[in-house]
Amino acid sequence: MLKNDQLESWDRDHFFHPSTHLAQFARGELAQRVISSGEGVYIKDREGNKLLDAFAGLYCVNVGYGRQEIATAIAEQAKELAYYHAYVGHGTEASITLSKMIIDRAPKSMSRVYYGLSGSDANETNIKLVWYYNNVLGRPQKKKIISRWRGYHGSGLMTGSLTGLELFHKKF
Repeated sequence: MLKNDQLESWDRDHFFHPSTHLAQFARGELAQRVISSGEGVYIKDREGNKLLDAFAGLYCVNVGYGRQEIATAIAEQAKELAYYHAYVGHGTEASITLSKMIIDRAPKSMSRVYYGLSGSDANETNIKLVWYYNNVLGRPQKKKIISRWRGYHGSGLMTGSLTGLELFHKKF
């Protein structure tokens, strides 16, 4: 196992962290933590500190860490087909079956599922869907999106622009 100081050095030299001032990070002026594991709502760093992950893995760990049944299901699916895109009508048995299961449990007004990779991706896709909808209705000029100051909408180009947090604008 690598020593913490070696990992931290490699981290500063080789890892591009989002929303981080690269020069300050490389000089060691910004906080650095190497996370080693997670269980339930807690994460543990390489120093052995157990911390509540109040961000849920930046909003992507909605069922907690260390769920063996989820790890097993992921491993089994990866043996069969780890990934395939859904563009131009392509689907997989797993994605189609999951979509049906979700819709069966969803409010009656819902009829389709879209899978994204993150909240940023989901928000960017929603904006594109709204624009598409307005184009279909003959209103292509309706492109304006309003967001709230101090609201977080993602770290993509569009969603970062909508995010009302100085960190996402000041250095970019």
